[in-house]
Amino acid sequence: MALITQASHYVLLIFGFGFVIFFHELGHFLAAKYADVKVEQFALGFGPAVFSWRKGIGIRWGSTNTAYNQQIEKHVETQSKEQTQSQESPKSSESQEQAAAKSLGLGETEYRLNWVPLGGYVKMLGQDDLQPGVMVEDPRAYNNKSIRARMLIVSAGVIMNVILAALLYMGVYMVGYPCPPARAGSIASNAPVLHAMRDQGGVLVPAPLQEGDEILTYNGHDMHQDFSKVAMWVALTGHDEPVKMGVRRRDGRVETLTVVPKLADPSGGLPSLGLTSAPAELLGGDAKDRVAFLEQKTKASDEAPKDCFAVLPGDVITQINGQDVQPHEAWKLDDAFFGSSLETAGKPVDLTIKTMSGQTIHEQVWPHFAEAFDHDQTNNYLGLVPRAMVQVIDDKSPARGKLRPNDVIIRMIVNSDVKDNPTVLDAKQITKSAGQTATPITFVVLSDGDPAPHEVADINPTANIGNGKRGVGIGLHSDEQHTVVGEVQPGSSTDKKVKAGDTITAINGSPVSNWFQVRYLLAGCVAGKPVNITVRSDDGKESTVEIPVTQADLDNINAITVSHDLLPLRTLPGTLVTHNPLKAMYLGVIETRDLILQFYVTLNRMATGGIPLGYVMGPVGIFNAGASFADRGNVWLIWFLAMISANLAVVNFLPIPIVDGGLFAFLVLEKIQGRPLSQQTQKVIQMVGLALILGVFLLVTYGDITRHLAN
Repeated sequence: MALITQASHYVLLIFGFGFVIFFHELGHFLAAKYADVKVEQFALGFGPAVFSWRKGIGIRWGSTNTAYNQQIEKHVETQSKEQTQSQESPKSSESQEQAAAKSLGLGETEYRLNWVPLGGYVKMLGQDDLQPGVMVEDPRAYNNKSIRARMLIVSAGVIMNVILAALLYMGVYMVGYPCPPARAGSIASNAPVLHAMRDQGGVLVPAPLQEGDEILTYNGHDMHQDFSKVAMWVALTGHDEPVKMGVRRRDGRVETLTVVPKLADPSGGLPSLGLTSAPAELLGGDAKDRVAFLEQKTKASDEAPKDCFAVLPGDVITQINGQDVQPHEAWKLDDAFFGSSLETAGKPVDLTIKTMSGQTIHEQVWPHFAEAFDHDQTNNYLGLVPRAMVQVIDDKSPARGKLRPNDVIIRMIVNSDVKDNPTVLDAKQITKSAGQTATPITFVVLSDGDPAPHEVADINPTANIGNGKRGVGIGLHSDEQHTVVGEVQPGSSTDKKVKAGDTITAINGSPVSNWFQVRYLLAGCVAGKPVNITVRSDDGKESTVEIPVTQADLDNINAITVSHDLLPLRTLPGTLVTHNPLKAMYLGVIETRDLILQFYVTLNRMATGGIPLGYVMGPVGIFNAGASFADRGNVWLIWFLAMISANLAVVNFLPIPIVDGGLFAFLVLEKIQGRPLSQQTQKVIQMVGLALILGVFLLVTYGDITRHLAN
């Protein structure tokens, strides 16, 4: 049954792609007819015809050209004999053909479906992409029409794709578009939105965004209750520049904030605000997924923390630490993770859960800090960075059955290189380097319930971690339950006063046993007033050092957030729907415009190296993505086809030879210099363009295949 369903998705997708291409070629066709250009073929696909239709002949397997030419030749021959007997001058062959077709009631255009389903074309008299500049004397030939008429014909396909995208989106919004609401979900530590400012009497004061806050506008643009609009406009407006953002707080207050988007990855990518779409609900997902989730729980019991299975699909969290909660109050879980006192900070949180069967059960989950926004940074506390631990293990990891979730990494050994108490960034770099050289790694870890560390020797980094790279296939996180320092950041407040391997035992005389307590006490410090940190070295000696605290230190501490991403909670659903056709059309036009802008920005970032070419999908990747959209329902399939139609408009109108944009550029040059480029010049340029397109096609297809094999 699953195979039948998947096959139906592929069939729908094929028809959908065909419809998008048909609409594009229909634009060229209608414009050519409007300009009185003879259209010889209107084809979907390339190569020989599967079947075709022509007025006066009907449907034929293969092409109708043979039957058409036979009837024309027979009629012209008969007419020529009659004209010779009447001593009339014979007309030109083209004129004879047109007269014969009209007399016989034959259509001049053959409509055909070809064997190779990659695009389509409209073949006009006097126009050949592979033989540009060919001159045909017939007044109805493409080359004999004005530049304005030819510009209309060339651009009509792109215009129709834009119109189609808007119409499809209009239909999506009238049925109901299941988009994530424009509300803040999980927020990364040190994310740009945590440093948002608000104008208060002419003075900017901190006003960090919180989970559940709704984003109304960004840089003057309405978000239309759709989080994808937030991500898109953040990307379009760039980074490191202040932007105004209108928000509605959880309590209903409306404020205007100033935020500065940043690059999460300094090496490239798109600007970000550091938040995920849609806050979570205190629900365990869709009940229909319960059986599959239970199977996954059994399979992955040794690969993931128990927290991942605390809440099952169909379950509802009704209390957190004994306090009643509503499903939409997921931020109360974050508050519990932080702890309300030094004693509760970092301690497990009690959840009361009502199961699908109506039972009430109790589960404990451990708090975790969110990952740092900057990919090359990690959470630090006055420059002190925790060591790493194993969080999850991939099912194909060579460490499966050897390492376990929550194993604290005490040491990593590669050949003769030894790294004690590695941080998350240290561990990632070591496994990456070992994967490049296929060198085994030895881990020394401290496991839950074990009194002493133990060695896990010679783990070969053979797991495929994407982009053709190899590694161990484990997810890492900071060891938050042991205050062992993995690194002291150079130039920080604690540099040369605390050393890697030290254990923090107290802050201002208050004992601490986990990093949540460290954060709790440091967050209560005052800028300009030093803090006393007591540490225990490897030899067991304790000492207290006085550390200066700056406002920047406090801002960094307060920007460390918590995450409940391990819990399989359902995200807040949202649907954008209107039954007003005019509003639906408006939203469709806006969505089409935004997608086109986004595509151009992506191309620009690729050209400048901001986005690697490996992220681009070719035909295989697009087809697989389309199938996954089809699997989610007809609305998502229509949305995907609208996106393809809008993107096709952009790609086709790029100034690349052999596509519509290149042909339009030829016409612009012809208008400027008063004559077309020479036939030879156009031919060379077209061949270069064809080679370029084929090269990119092969490159992205290779990327699609390698990504597919990697998965």
